[in-house]
Amino acid sequence: MHVSPWQRLLEQFSTSLVRHHVWVLAGILGMGLILRIPVCLREHPDTSMQQLDDGIEYLAQARSILNGKLDGHPRNYQYIRSPGYALFLLPFEWLTPQEGREWTPSAKFNLDPPVRISTAMFRWIQAVQCFLSVATALLVGRIAHQMAGPIAGIVGTALTAWNPFIMSFSGFVLSETLFLFLVWLSLHELLRYSANATSTRWRPLVSASLALTAGCLVRPNLQASLPIAAIWVGWIEWRRCGRWLPTLGAMTLMTVLVSAFLLPLMIRNKRVHGELNLSPFYATAIFGQGHSPYYLKALTATNNEEYSQSLHTLFTQSRLDSPIPKSAWLDEPRRFFNESRGEWWRLQWLKTKSFWRPWLNPTVFSRPKVLLSAVAVVPIFIGAFCSFFIPAIRRHPLFPLLWAMAMVSYLIGGVAFTASTRFRIPFLDVSFIVLTAAVLVTLLHRVVPGTPPATSPKPPTP
Repeated sequence: MHVSPWQRLLEQFSTSLVRHHVWVLAGILGMGLILRIPVCLREHPDTSMQQLDDGIEYLAQARSILNGKLDGHPRNYQYIRSPGYALFLLPFEWLTPQEGREWTPSAKFNLDPPVRISTAMFRWIQAVQCFLSVATALLVGRIAHQMAGPIAGIVGTALTAWNPFIMSFSGFVLSETLFLFLVWLSLHELLRYSANATSTRWRPLVSASLALTAGCLVRPNLQASLPIAAIWVGWIEWRRCGRWLPTLGAMTLMTVLVSAFLLPLMIRNKRVHGELNLSPFYATAIFGQGHSPYYLKALTATNNEEYSQSLHTLFTQSRLDSPIPKSAWLDEPRRFFNESRGEWWRLQWLKTKSFWRPWLNPTVFSRPKVLLSAVAVVPIFIGAFCSFFIPAIRRHPLFPLLWAMAMVSYLIGGVAFTASTRFRIPFLDVSFIVLTAAVLVTLLHRVVPGTPPATSPKPPTP
């Protein structure tokens, strides 16, 4: 068969990538770490935490845990946050003396006692999150490698390490970076479980369960993915042996491990706060906001000021100083549904449109940021949808799990609650990165026959 010069060049390049893939990955991860440095340094401890005030409550919660009270901290809102990210901040809160903290970002909110942070403490949190973010890129690359070969692993690592959204998360005292790491650590361990047919295959299943548990403590909405993960584990075990007892045993092991850690906290919250939930009243608050007429005003806003004012009104209803009690949070959304059914359906369409829009909201963000987001996200959306038309990818056992996670993300962020890019990325965007990497390698192998082939779509065995 005749091979053109450019095909031969691509073949040599891909072969070289595979031969030196360890050094290539090290370069990609090193560049990702370097790119995160200016992203972090542009954030000022005081102004950054005031703009995204979640971090203020997380630090207050970490101090409360150090004092022996799980959620006895000052806060802005009536709902209770789950303790996962506050536990991550615990070492920083413990090791940094209060008298050395020069910034008081909580002054704007009149919290008592005030929440203080130093520049050094803020930079250390950013530094650890940068390494977690780069580690997440490595995990995603390893998953793509298992799905479609070493070149897919390189592509998946690069797309994750250099993704502008994932990079920006490292600079804020927010739970996104830690949550991303835990979600994809659990997926990595589940894939290890599917690839192991020996008697030690339960070890990665245990580690996956623990990672999922930690992820639920950081973001309780991950609980919606637990049944999907358990069903997938049962399906993998059934494919492996075709017997009911090991299949049910694998599903039961995951369920028991996760429940053993989450149920005590949920029962405690039921006893203390009256709601059997990892984050009492949070789901009610966000569900009410996601179906409020004020949210419709925000999504139909024609300028940033109108958008911000509508969201301010929306979020004020669940603040501690709000005259609206928790029992009445759903009254307005209920009236909106009953009295303005057409507008309610319009809101659902706009939420869906906002969730699936592969670029930032041009009403809120500047044109360069919108363009950058489109360049980063549109290709992975296209690649993910192309994966449906490639049988080798479609038959891989990871394919249904990735799409199931994407759909759960949509049901949570595009249907039940408010739509937000930062809540979509950990599930949908990163899943699409893995699928896009697999698609690119499959297409490259068809164009350049000498390209190192993708791995078998069947679960590998030792």
